[in-house]
Amino acid sequence: MKKMSVFLFTNILGKKIYDEFDDVLGELKDIYVTTDEGYPRVIGYKVKKDGYTFHYEFRNINFYASDNKVKILTRGSKEILPRTYSYLLSENLLDKKIVDINGKQVVRVDDLRLAEIAGEYRVIAVETGPLAKFRRMGCQGVGKFIYKVINKDYEDRVIMWDDVESLEMINNNLKIAVPYKKLSTLHPADLADILEELDDSSRKLVFESLDEDLAADTLEEIEPEYKGSIIKDLSEEKAAEVLENMPNDEIADILDDLDDDEREKILVNLETEDAKEVKELLQYEDETVGSIMSKDFISFNLDITIGEIIEILRETEYEDDEFNSIFIKDEKEEVIGVVSLKDLILTKPETKVKEIMNEKTNALRYDLDIDEAIEKCAKYDLMSIPVVDEHEVLIGVVNTHDLIDEILYPIWKRKNK
Repeated sequence: MKKMSVFLFTNILGKKIYDEFDDVLGELKDIYVTTDEGYPRVIGYKVKKDGYTFHYEFRNINFYASDNKVKILTRGSKEILPRTYSYLLSENLLDKKIVDINGKQVVRVDDLRLAEIAGEYRVIAVETGPLAKFRRMGCQGVGKFIYKVINKDYEDRVIMWDDVESLEMINNNLKIAVPYKKLSTLHPADLADILEELDDSSRKLVFESLDEDLAADTLEEIEPEYKGSIIKDLSEEKAAEVLENMPNDEIADILDDLDDDEREKILVNLETEDAKEVKELLQYEDETVGSIMSKDFISFNLDITIGEIIEILRETEYEDDEFNSIFIKDEKEEVIGVVSLKDLILTKPETKVKEIMNEKTNALRYDLDIDEAIEKCAKYDLMSIPVVDEHEVLIGVVNTHDLIDEILYPIWKRKNK
């Protein structure tokens, strides 16, 4: 028989374990591992014999294979109590959800690859795919035949443990140093795609573990149908932290999907000024320019110089998209011009802004249909459009990325599902 140094977990499950006297200790039912260092390390074995369950630590254990048969040999068996920081591969990981960090998707664990490293057995990879499922049912050949007939790829995917983030293990209160540490390295848009595939409880666990900045950025990227339930399920403290880091127009979009009581519970935790602004945004009709506009924009009066504008911009913290366009207002607060960051950089500091501003503002009223904003952005290649009220007073801005996020991207996503 040949000793196996790398093998699949399901190939050894249910196999008999023999001691140094060639007596049968029982059948292998599960394996205890710990994640206190690197790849999960095997520390014990769950064995069943004559209807009784035993938990063993083996000082010496080897796995052998011959003609598709597996034999497990051990020496120095010692019954142990399971450690609180260990978990079982079959019970806690097999058939559970994990996140493939590299592939940026949620998959189910169909099998696990173990290897002997420096005299210890460790989990080195996860396998997922139809072949693993058929193999476990004992009909791998049938599975291959079916997939060939329907002309589909049946190869399994192997995901190295370095690229794995387990959700179920943390859910079972296992001691992992930094929960969801790998997930937190993803771009918010990729993280949002993953979270949309999870059930409510797993989604909540991940959100509670993220820092407020990443949680806020991720929530902005998530499909509207999930946003309200996520905020509703978070603790009040976490919800307040996340919303504090989000633009008020995004908050209004989320609250729009909640009932009055849930909405009020969140509004009372916002800063007074923010709560007032969010309430204003909630009043706009769906599918209108006002419903997707942001109240965050940069504007100056007519008589200011370029140098003064640049100085103010240096001293004030603005979001990146607020720099798309800088709006110029008259004494009535009406928008009468627009300048770009490029205009400011290339113009002498002493120049009055009214001398270089573009008087064609392309402003839209808040009650116009969103299609009007899409048409203007496409026609004039605009990054942002000022929004005005019935008196032509500047009240907000629609950024191109908002149109993409709110209207075009969801349409594209639905078509490509």
